[in-house]
Amino acid sequence: MSAPSDHKNTVIKFATVIYTSKQQAIIEELERDLDAHMRLQNPKRFAHSISVGHMAETMAVAYGIDPYPARVAGILHDWEKGLSNEDTLLLAEKYQLEMGVAYVKIISLLHGPLAARELPKLYPWLSEEILSAIAKHTTADLVMSDLDKIIYVADLIEPLRASYPSIVRSRELFVRHVSLEALYRASFTSTLLYVVESGKYLYPKSVDIYNAMIGCPLKETEPDVTKRTER
Repeated sequence: MSAPSDHKNTVIKFATVIYTSKQQAIIEELERDLDAHMRLQNPKRFAHSISVGHMAETMAVAYGIDPYPARVAGILHDWEKGLSNEDTLLLAEKYQLEMGVAYVKIISLLHGPLAARELPKLYPWLSEEILSAIAKHTTADLVMSDLDKIIYVADLIEPLRASYPSIVRSRELFVRHVSLEALYRASFTSTLLYVVESGKYLYPKSVDIYNAMIGCPLKETEPDVTKRTER
């Protein structure tokens, strides 16, 4: 991924959503818990998580799905990212996560699946839909629900992220209101290219996901937004 873009960034205005009193109380409770869990450890990550919650909620409204699980999943998606490498590996061993490769090669990808295992202990009411989105928000998967795709993209394009060209492009695609599938594919592809260009270890499942994408073309009426336009 090249350096942050110098041109004016696309402005995303968060949606205003009115929840039931119970839902709003739960959102406020989760944000307080996240504050206690994360802010002193990493205030930027706390701010990012709150922003992802709002971004996911905004995307859900735009694409016609329930914003409440999107807001909840966004708030909680990085719950276990603050673990040390050693503790991350120990917890992965405890749960025997099925990642297909040695955990030590993909430590940065483990926090999503680990959060999906740990969070039900604190919040047993979390749905499988929400836990799936949390688990897949970094790695993606061969099968992705609309909520899975929203959390994956929201994590990338929330406004506090640095404005790298590929991130700006995904933001622009959202503002243009391309389909959720097209936006997800473009975002996934740009992330894949970033990993390759950075000389980092490429998670083998990412190749399988990409190959499945190109084996299932978008509808003819949908522009092909997965092609890279900037270098």
